[in-house]
Amino acid sequence: MEKKSFQEVYEKIEVPKDDVLSAITAGKNRASHDVSKSKKRSRKFVLPAVAAATIFISSSFISPTLSQAMAEVPLLGNVYAVFNDAIGRSLQSQDLITELNQVSSYKGVAVSITSAYYDGAVVGVTFSVKGNVKTEKDGSLQGFYEIFDGKGGISDSKELVYMEQSEDGYIGHIQLSYPKNVLPSETSFPLEFKRIGGKEGSWRFDVPINQLPFETVIVDKGTSKENAEINIHFDSIIQGKASTAINYTATFPLEGKHDQVRLEAYDDQGKEINISTDGIDLETIKENNRIIVKGRSIIPQSKKGETSYIEVRPKVALSEPDHFIRLDEATPVEVNAARQELAVEIEHITVQDKSITFDFQVNNGNNMEKHISFYENFARNDVTLVKESEKDIYQKPIKHSVEAINKNDLRFRSTFDISEINDFNLNDYVIRVNMGTLSANIPVELEKVRIDLN
Repeated sequence: MEKKSFQEVYEKIEVPKDDVLSAITAGKNRASHDVSKSKKRSRKFVLPAVAAATIFISSSFISPTLSQAMAEVPLLGNVYAVFNDAIGRSLQSQDLITELNQVSSYKGVAVSITSAYYDGAVVGVTFSVKGNVKTEKDGSLQGFYEIFDGKGGISDSKELVYMEQSEDGYIGHIQLSYPKNVLPSETSFPLEFKRIGGKEGSWRFDVPINQLPFETVIVDKGTSKENAEINIHFDSIIQGKASTAINYTATFPLEGKHDQVRLEAYDDQGKEINISTDGIDLETIKENNRIIVKGRSIIPQSKKGETSYIEVRPKVALSEPDHFIRLDEATPVEVNAARQELAVEIEHITVQDKSITFDFQVNNGNNMEKHISFYENFARNDVTLVKESEKDIYQKPIKHSVEAINKNDLRFRSTFDISEINDFNLNDYVIRVNMGTLSANIPVELEKVRIDLN
């Protein structure tokens, strides 16, 4: 569209300025929340509400159908849009959302469950809060909830949730994968808010959910990595109305009980498919000296009719314990990951009156397609001098400087200031090498698997 005609159309539109500004604020705040919440799911990527609103507005200029739909639907009146729930938005457009009105009141605060959906393996719930509550500095409201009575075997059974301001209170949203292998046609799940706006209490619900029609594709394909003792078997694909779930069984050695499966998915045109929630552990058992994990990953859209197959490229972030090196140990000392070709070699240790310096090389100079900044951060934060009695406690490291001796060879030098440590004794300190950072960020790649959907 030409600039002049675009401007003419734009000037004729009545824009709800206050709502748009509120959306911008909400989007910015939510982005900062996502960064700051350490307990929040690390593998979940959320597009701020303002981005969704921006895309929606822009599209309306291009498509007359979208323009008409935009005129009929309040811009910010949709909770699923405000919280950028793609599955909820799709189901709402198909009129497949169940409206609810369950209310629980405690200490002058009323919580209402307003709607829910159950699509394939994904559950979504919206709620509202009214009453005298204490907000965060940015105007949002924070709560803490438990599902299924906070059972430890369920992923994210206890979570923080952030609510946005509405006309007469606050609105909130929860999305989760149904935490069991079997998907019943109708059920309910216990949901209890235990804190809202700093106020402790109990707002408890038994949320009814009815499964929307779905199809199950049996897969029965696997891939493995022998030297890491990993096997991943893809069991089935659940095709819902607005979501797709990939179910798999992963087996690890006992030392890999904290290994994490990560999936990449591509369609029949080679285009990457977004996986919104990855590595959900549904069940973990120990059997014949192996750890067996029933897992699930969620694609926030239906792929039925859109691609003839899904190509899955599995990766596994291996768990690796910390390694410790004594300061009087003869150098060079090489630390190796047990099931992966990762290494840190301490080449020299120099002890002086006020400082301790050690030179080291990472991965024998192989950058494994990682940028040098990754290794610089690793050198700064994960090869550190610690007190042996506190070696398992992660806290602010002893003051030190890091120099890249040779970036191409991944050689670094760390110098630790010990001038302010009273009664420093070599026997009391060790070098801690956090190999887990390397293994988490350089996962083992397995052979890809093609899953036919027809």
